[in-house]
Amino acid sequence: MKKSITVGDFNGFGANRVGDTVTFTYELPQLGDSKILLFHSKSFKCLHEIRVPKEFHMGRVISVSVSGYNWDHLCYLYEIDGKKVVDPYAKTIVGRDRWMDVKRQDMLYQVYGGFLDGSYAWQENRPVIDASDMIIYKLHMRGFTMQHGLHASLKGNYKGIIALLPELQELGVTSLEFMPLYDFEDIFYHSHFELDENYQSVLVAEPPMKPNYWGYGNAAYFAPKASFFGGSKAPIHCKEMVEAIHNAGMEVIMEFSFTGEASDDLIMDALKFWAKEYHVDGFHLLGAGLPAKRIATEPFLGASKIFYDQFPRECLLADDGMKHLFAYNDFFQYPLRRLQNHMDGNVNELAGMMRRQEEHSGYINFISNNNGFTLMDVFTYGEKHNEANGEENRDGSNYNCSFNFGQEGPTNNRMIQRIRYCNMRTAMAILLLSQGVPQILSGDEVANSAMGNNNPYCQDNEVGWVNFSKRKSALKLRNYVRELIAFRKAHSVLSLPEPMQQSDYLSTGLPDLSYHGREPWIMGIGDEKKAVGILYNGAYGTGKKEEDVMVCINFYYGEEAFALPKLLGSRKWYQVTNTGEDVWNPSKKPLANQSEVLVPGGTVTILVGKK
Repeated sequence: MKKSITVGDFNGFGANRVGDTVTFTYELPQLGDSKILLFHSKSFKCLHEIRVPKEFHMGRVISVSVSGYNWDHLCYLYEIDGKKVVDPYAKTIVGRDRWMDVKRQDMLYQVYGGFLDGSYAWQENRPVIDASDMIIYKLHMRGFTMQHGLHASLKGNYKGIIALLPELQELGVTSLEFMPLYDFEDIFYHSHFELDENYQSVLVAEPPMKPNYWGYGNAAYFAPKASFFGGSKAPIHCKEMVEAIHNAGMEVIMEFSFTGEASDDLIMDALKFWAKEYHVDGFHLLGAGLPAKRIATEPFLGASKIFYDQFPRECLLADDGMKHLFAYNDFFQYPLRRLQNHMDGNVNELAGMMRRQEEHSGYINFISNNNGFTLMDVFTYGEKHNEANGEENRDGSNYNCSFNFGQEGPTNNRMIQRIRYCNMRTAMAILLLSQGVPQILSGDEVANSAMGNNNPYCQDNEVGWVNFSKRKSALKLRNYVRELIAFRKAHSVLSLPEPMQQSDYLSTGLPDLSYHGREPWIMGIGDEKKAVGILYNGAYGTGKKEEDVMVCINFYYGEEAFALPKLLGSRKWYQVTNTGEDVWNPSKKPLANQSEVLVPGGTVTILVGKK
């Protein structure tokens, strides 16, 4: 096989393979010499050094087309100013095929770039899911599959996700948000220099410290994680997973945690690459100082759903034809927690969070997240318990607004258990009856606990994994959440695409949204109040003759009376559920008292108005 080296096309960074030819295009930090080093992909022995002629430079960018090598058995590094570096645009990563492989210490934890075979015959029925229809389920590839009763071959990888898609469909979620799926360093380790017997300075890698379970930090942002997707076939298997998710009627949102070492250009290129190459539907961006305005206005990403906490206000208000930008923050979470745990919460503040919506952008609401307590732990622990992280419990947020109801941690006290489960149902109900896009943290639907660890970034074990318990109480909670999701989907007035006006601008006879207390039609919610009734007028929904929905929320310790507004025509109030009960049991008979309903303390009662 004849080898040849010619000037490349400078068309995109990375190692781009077309048939027998690979074009390497990369950037130098400053003008100087560089080499392309080719290694055997199994032994990692350096087989070839390709010196780059200066005429292959264009400024500080180099582009080299190389032919005549058996690329299927090779991987590569660049040598720049005498230092070996991994291509930040590498489309696959070689040398990290196994999760937490401690044998990599012998190789100084070195990884290499690989070559992408871009051919894939997509056979997908890609869903189009409007923002108002989204139910997000956030998960970790390993955490979701390790304790789910799967065969060992399905644990911790894409096969387990595919196997569990019917379960997610049955729950009712529409959008899967994955924590990092790109190839990251999964071992925290230190290295140092020491002198060898010839008094030469050599690099020595120390034993692994702990797992980088979440995957945040510097990473190969263009490469699917080899240990998740089957080593050298990772690109193909990643596409198979995305295809299966799409064919199951769900979309894929990828979480990207960019560090300060990632340039704005690399960030833009990575997002566009995953949207094009892997048909990813959206991105949740983490990191300070990202090029938010550039991302928001990038035409190529105009149909990608993008979550970020620092979008400029003008971007969220701009009309670009599709609602695809979403403010992602914890503004919904803490007002609800303060009220549920009696920490001087404000009902007016929560009501504002429940109705927040924009015409051209959206909000992501959540009641727990991976970087805090699980929903179960919000009502099980008054303090964080992060000792296992090895940082003397200094890590993780100290602001949790949590409460243990008299027993720190698990208990056999049935009264405390009932209170905790009631609070979880109440929180889920408020989340799923609010206007923004709801996000459920994986495991919250089955009362998963991280044992009080609110920062399990390094817990690749029972603490960080989701325990999909078969306990009766956990299964009942999951059924309740499934019913709440179905109820939200059946009542479009709960997720309108535009802000509610608190007026009857369509002249239906009732405002689109109104508030009620012990008396109907209250004009404001005083700061002293700990209860509120919210009436969603079904006439403003997208369905024909949609039911009215009344949500009566009581954060008082004791029972509270709510005045029921008189409905139009022959409609009457029916009770659907109260979160104090662990079963979803809609009444077939109208309320005997059509002017008032009593709601137990710490619960939510859902009513519908219908004929």
